[in-house]
Amino acid sequence: MTQEQLHDLLQELENARSQIDPVDRERHQRLDDLVESLEQQKLYPDDFDRYSVLADQAREIVLEIESDHPALARILEGISGVLRSFSA
Repeated sequence: MTQEQLHDLLQELENARSQIDPVDRERHQRLDDLVESLEQQKLYPDDFDRYSVLADQAREIVLEIESDHPALARILEGISGVLRSFSA
């Protein structure tokens, strides 16, 4: 998988985030933190070695939201898969 696939998944994630209840600030914050870390990874790919940590974070969020937000969970699963392929 490539940086381009990661970029596309991040765009999908941004579009799908509206599914989450705005009152659910904790989930929004966790997604914001994940997206910020992924954006940093895109800016400095050679200096960034947290792929597996970010993949785990994405997977944790998936487990929390998959029943309520399946489309969002699918996108996060894709992001987790891309990140795992980078760390392999």
